[in-house]
Amino acid sequence: MYCTNCGRKLPEDGSPCVCRRQPAQPEQQTYTQPVQPQQNYGAPAQNFQAPPQYYAQPPVQYPVQRPITPVHGVLKSFFASPLFLITAILFSVNLLLQIIASLFPQDPAYIVNQIYSNLPYEMQFIVSPGDLYSALSDAQSGTTVGTVIGMLITGGLMAAAYWITYISAKSPSVPAAKTAGLTIMKVFSIISLVVMSLAEVLCVVLAVIFGVALAGSDYGYMDEMMSAIFVILIAACIFGVVVLIFEIIYEAKVIKMLNSAKNAMLTGMVPNKASMFVAVICFISAAVSFFSVFGDAVLYGWIRVPLGLTSVALNVLYGLLVLQFNKMLKNAGMAR
Repeated sequence: MYCTNCGRKLPEDGSPCVCRRQPAQPEQQTYTQPVQPQQNYGAPAQNFQAPPQYYAQPPVQYPVQRPITPVHGVLKSFFASPLFLITAILFSVNLLLQIIASLFPQDPAYIVNQIYSNLPYEMQFIVSPGDLYSALSDAQSGTTVGTVIGMLITGGLMAAAYWITYISAKSPSVPAAKTAGLTIMKVFSIISLVVMSLAEVLCVVLAVIFGVALAGSDYGYMDEMMSAIFVILIAACIFGVVVLIFEIIYEAKVIKMLNSAKNAMLTGMVPNKASMFVAVICFISAAVSFFSVFGDAVLYGWIRVPLGLTSVALNVLYGLLVLQFNKMLKNAGMAR
């Protein structure tokens, strides 16, 4: 062997070369990872590896998917039933007839003549026909536009509530009917409940004031007739208060039914049965509306007859919907 430094022949006994250097070993290629420079700002060095940096992404909120239960299927079938469709159609037709009847009011002179022709002779002297005609004319001219606008807003929203509920229940791509329609119905029921409660208080106050004023007046030879009128008015006020109480209970029951159905559509829990009190009131209202159709025809003309008949049919349909709802729950084994 020869020295790799000076080229001399190495001693055979293994001693180092005369140039006193160890023989060089064959070089091996190794890879050394370059050291990254570290910035030290006076803090003690810490032995840790920084996590990889990513762009900050906002958390994604996914809607909570509620499980579909058999309750959703029963409610979907109910709101997609032909009976509910007929109710939605008839309500829309009734709204259109109300608007038409408001745009073409009856002549106040005709109404005054009809009223006076059916009053007893003694009572025709209490109110002047001219005063009554003026009052009716002012009322019609001042309320026609407001009535139409109010019908378009309230009636249009209620009609939309029926159609939203029906279309969402009929759609095969929607697993459960939407609750927006029931929410609209519930809001209007609450408003109606508040208005009727205020009307009941006002009716009682006016009855007391009118009764005190009527009892303290002297009508001479007409005292007996006015006493009879006083008794009739008091009885009418009492009857009106009783009717208002039943209507308040009716609206409260309707709100409870709508709450139960809406909660069932949201959670899939079994709803409560519909109140039979609501069905009975609906059928009674249908009967009263049927007999009032003839009175409206006499006072306002035959243009009110289709409007009255659709109102009768709607009350009947409301009662039938209550019965059908309870029947579907019973058939599905969900009645409680």
